[in-house]
Amino acid sequence: MRAYFFYMLFLLLLVLSGPVFAESVETLMDEGKAHYDLEEYDEALKSFNSAVALDPHNPKAHYHYAKALFKLEKYDEARDGFNRAITLRKDYRKAYYRRGKAHYELNRLPEAIADYSKAIELKDDYAKAYYRRGLARLALKDTSRAVADIRKAAELGNKKAAAWLEKMGGVK
Repeated sequence: MRAYFFYMLFLLLLVLSGPVFAESVETLMDEGKAHYDLEEYDEALKSFNSAVALDPHNPKAHYHYAKALFKLEKYDEARDGFNRAITLRKDYRKAYYRRGKAHYELNRLPEAIADYSKAIELKDDYAKAYYRRGLARLALKDTSRAVADIRKAAELGNKKAAAWLEKMGGVK
């Protein structure tokens, strides 16, 4: 309850201070993240959009803007935002992972697999990427590689992967 109070106080101070902080990309990003954490995705989108407008060469601003679009189920636009983040920072593993999720939602499974693979290439113990790649492979009926990915994700501590394996009887 105390954390929620401080969150709300922080948001109120941001609103009241308006133009004083409007020039800071970091402040806009913090404001957007606060809205995002409160599941206020439209408001988060506005803050991240302002951050992108203020600094169009900031890959994190594009990434967070695209995350908000994804939560609003605007998958094409989210994919484009992740594309911009990746263009600005070629080793942005989280952007590859999230773009993979957008591809998955758009039923572009080979592209999703490629993005998850790139994220894994950039971070070889990326459990969430292994799990999501496994789900995409499963949707393409590539069962043996799907199970291998999901098993790897479980070994790396992904609880959803472990639950999937348990539900499937351990899948030999």
